[in-house]
Amino acid sequence: MHTIGVVFNLKKDFPGLAWKAHTVPDLAAECEEEETVDMLSSSLARIGEKVMLFPHKSDLLERLDEARPDIVFNIAEGWAGRNRESLIPALLELLEIPYTGSDALTLGMALDKAMAKRVVSTAGVRTPRYAKIGSMEDLASLDLEFPVFVKPNYEGSSKGIRNSSRVKNPDELAEKVKWILETYAQPAIVEEFLPGREFTVGIIGNGRPHVLPIMEVCPGDREAADGEFVYSYETKSGNLERFRVPAPIPERLASEISDMAISVFEVMECRDVARIDFRLDAEGRPNFLEINPLPGLSKVSLLPLQARAAQMTYDDLVKWILTSAWSRYWH
Repeated sequence: MHTIGVVFNLKKDFPGLAWKAHTVPDLAAECEEEETVDMLSSSLARIGEKVMLFPHKSDLLERLDEARPDIVFNIAEGWAGRNRESLIPALLELLEIPYTGSDALTLGMALDKAMAKRVVSTAGVRTPRYAKIGSMEDLASLDLEFPVFVKPNYEGSSKGIRNSSRVKNPDELAEKVKWILETYAQPAIVEEFLPGREFTVGIIGNGRPHVLPIMEVCPGDREAADGEFVYSYETKSGNLERFRVPAPIPERLASEISDMAISVFEVMECRDVARIDFRLDAEGRPNFLEINPLPGLSKVSLLPLQARAAQMTYDDLVKWILTSAWSRYWH
């Protein structure tokens, strides 16, 4: 039996959440609920491991150094800043404690959406034209065709994405960029809006990673996504989305999306697990949107739903991620 440490952020521990949440309702969207931590811990125990819990607090370094778990199952997103997801992997490397998932460099590149686009483009992966906007003055040199899509550059879990994120003219664009700069205190990324269907692809393993069934994200009240569907905060919080997995798409398109997902996984140097989002352009070609190397593992997260479509239980998924990590440290 090994000792598995689980490092996580709980929403209830988010600094200043009580007085910030009324202005930014999705502020702690990437933090975990206690139910998710319990699910993961119970799964690891069923697999046959001893579990120790390490909430992400100021004394985390001391507690990890004292306990010295054999490996850490990392689901911590961090609290704030462009490097927040990189902090735990960097800390664990400092302590020479093995851990699941991608390293600090990959997590940092992935959280920076503009950086991730630059990196995946070197592998020949299509992505919509975009610009990183750090100030209102940057809009003067913007050379993109409307409609465009606007979101924070250093966030995940649809933070900062609203139904109004698809903008049709310069006035709407300026309003949305100003809101992101002021509300999230970070640059906005603006990209040409793609009118096609949206998909997400889960990948687990290393070497020859395993692609889980492709999932389509659709509006809940329609048979298929139309040209204006936005997977927004309002959509998520109102449970207005619908998922189809495996996605009902031609085999050739599924193969292309899977190949692109593997290319992204490899060029970003991901490890053990990731989830990658794509959307079709006007010609029906898949384009890379973003990558999440630290995907959610709650009962309603997309990765476990994809694993279920592959006839995998939650325990199977957790064990696969853990075994992939073990294999990197002990051959």
